[in-house]
Amino acid sequence: MPPSERFAVEVVSRTLVQASDPPGDFPAVLPVSNLDLILGSFHVFFIAVYPAPAAAGFPAVAEAARAALPAFLSRFYPFAGRVVTNASTGVPELVCGNAGAELVVARAGVALVDVDFADADASLGAIQVPFERGLALSLQLVRFACGGFSLTWGTDHLLVDGHGLTSLPNAWTEMLRTGGGLSWEPHHDRRSLFRPRSPPRYAPSLDAEFVRYDPGGLPNTLLAAALVRRNYVVEAADVDRLRALASTSGRRATRLEALSAHVWKLLAAAVGGSDAHCRLAWLVDGRRRLDPAKYNRAHVNNYLGNVVTYASREAAVDTVASSTLADVATMAAAAIGEVFRQERYEDLVDWMEMHKGVFKEGGKWTEAVGLGTGSPALVVSAFVPFRVDGDFGFGPPRLVMPWVRPGRLGSAAMTVIRSPAGDGSWLVTARMWPRLADAVEADPEAVFKPATAERLGFAAPRHGAELSDAVSRM
Repeated sequence: MPPSERFAVEVVSRTLVQASDPPGDFPAVLPVSNLDLILGSFHVFFIAVYPAPAAAGFPAVAEAARAALPAFLSRFYPFAGRVVTNASTGVPELVCGNAGAELVVARAGVALVDVDFADADASLGAIQVPFERGLALSLQLVRFACGGFSLTWGTDHLLVDGHGLTSLPNAWTEMLRTGGGLSWEPHHDRRSLFRPRSPPRYAPSLDAEFVRYDPGGLPNTLLAAALVRRNYVVEAADVDRLRALASTSGRRATRLEALSAHVWKLLAAAVGGSDAHCRLAWLVDGRRRLDPAKYNRAHVNNYLGNVVTYASREAAVDTVASSTLADVATMAAAAIGEVFRQERYEDLVDWMEMHKGVFKEGGKWTEAVGLGTGSPALVVSAFVPFRVDGDFGFGPPRLVMPWVRPGRLGSAAMTVIRSPAGDGSWLVTARMWPRLADAVEADPEAVFKPATAERLGFAAPRHGAELSDAVSRM
């Protein structure tokens, strides 16, 4: 049976849930840090999809979520708050008055085996439920016709980066498994970690990295809608093979550098003669690069807010196409290495401190590389450093993936995360121009395999599919 086209999700209930034991000394208003303002305020989701539990039905899952959420919000209290705009400065801030998080229960009239997971819009795009602006957390349960379900964490990027977003399901899992215990304490004080220097100062080159967000300068809605969204599986053997090819006797490439090099070469092939240059960019987590003598290591590791920045590199299409994978991986490593410095994050804090006036005018800033202007660019968001344990008592998920609505940004993007299968494979969701999608799917190395329901483990593989995969590896 062919996979279903985009399916409908019917919301059965929306309930506001408050923290059961709010901390008495918590500030009424929590300012965001300057690093939070770099990427700004927009909704972000973390989706986990589960097969039908072996020993319990969906009502038991929903009841467990209802029972656990109040205690969870007591430990993660800002997520029971509201994101508002400061009337004087125009800068967003978090009001922590226990207004409550949203618990959504919904149903989809399709079985997981019939979902076209390879089409990201028709699967992940349908699973996540839009929620009201200002809510700090929307926890969403969707039941599928087969008894499987999804658990989605919807929040505002002001509150989390990739590290923070994956910390939510990990903490949820630990608390439900232990009856409310948590082996670490979330750090919520955003401004104390990242204060601007006095006087603020930054490298002048930062000015070229940001532009004021102006809808008039973005691709129109039809051009943006022309980008296609796909989900892929990258098998462990392919990751290891690319890493071997990307390494030299003097330098061992990381797995991310190796995959990035392969993606960069696919991008160059797609661009061809239509442009002389192309760019790759990466969203980089900086926690490990902060000096523990200046930044409390436990606070940084337990901090859910933003400690990310972009790294990017433009190169000639002919250079990328003709270079070895090892040479392109070295280019990627050099670009990432340039921002893997504590000074980079201090400069970003100071840059934003000196450019906050735009918020008072109702504006905001965005990274130039994501706009879709200039040479073709692809942004890689790497979640592979973060392990996700999603088994909160009903079995592990088969699919986990962050999800954002890109709006009218015109650059291509890939998000890479470890598969919950634990076999070393990676899952990828990509937003690409059709020509790049064609290059990815025509790649003779077949690194990016469509994330079908069978590949994700939601259905027993057909004999023909097994035979086809075996032939492709010969």
